[in-house]
Amino acid sequence: MPLTTHHILTLEVRRQDAEALAAAIGEEWNTSVIHLERPNHDRAWLELYFDQPAQAEIAAAVLGQRRGVLGHGIRQESPRDWQTFWRHHFHTTLVGDHLRIVPVWERDSAGRTPRGRKTIWLDPGLSFGTGEHFTTRFCLEMIDRLVPQRPGRARVRSMLDIGTGSAILAIAARLLGAEKVIGFDHDAIALEQARENVALNRLRGKITLSVADITEQPPKGSFDLVCANVYTTILLQIAPAVCACSGRYLVLSGIRDPELDQVSMAYAAQGFDEMVRDGNGEWGGLALARRRKE
Repeated sequence: MPLTTHHILTLEVRRQDAEALAAAIGEEWNTSVIHLERPNHDRAWLELYFDQPAQAEIAAAVLGQRRGVLGHGIRQESPRDWQTFWRHHFHTTLVGDHLRIVPVWERDSAGRTPRGRKTIWLDPGLSFGTGEHFTTRFCLEMIDRLVPQRPGRARVRSMLDIGTGSAILAIAARLLGAEKVIGFDHDAIALEQARENVALNRLRGKITLSVADITEQPPKGSFDLVCANVYTTILLQIAPAVCACSGRYLVLSGIRDPELDQVSMAYAAQGFDEMVRDGNGEWGGLALARRRKE
């Protein structure tokens, strides 16, 4: 099967405007927007992926004139280019006490899974959920802490992954013992790679993945654990829907460090109290538990 060429529109913006623009553009164009930054740089770059060059050109004509966009350009890139990138930047890593993440190109050299750990085989494709970025790693560490059954603690049997991307969080929860795992993403291309990763880990039929916009299609049912690794603006918008379907725990990330208090207060107002807060000075994450009724 020939490799599909992706046409990538890059928008240059001011760093302080990037998150709000990414969220607005993603919602308006119904697509994932990749947010890229460089340390100590006052500019940021937003990337949108298209299958057809005409789609990228139309988006460039519209978004290139948008207030806050300082410049733009279109380039072509194939999955093989991304594979080369990931081979240089993504390697086998241990997370928490129970997880090991192995890229598919290190399968032959990975050796046996260390005792007490579960191995996640991963092909990132065009997604960015590898566990390397702080936001994904924080979620993995919280899943590693909350899902495995321990004496004196109620078992986490179900998990909802909002913005599943590569499906790495959903796979981790399933491998660690969650029996019902559902992943949502509004990007159909991301879900194609997610399904491949589910199959790589022999979990086909054990994880449900679907295209859905959480802002328009609130999840039904109740889940012991809900993870959402999305932008702060989205986390604030979906707080009532997320809290309504979480029976016990919430893990939230994709939050700029200065915005942690705002997100924590929004979810506290919905009946969830902060358990864990962590950050790297730029990005942060929160783990919360449903407040007990007195």
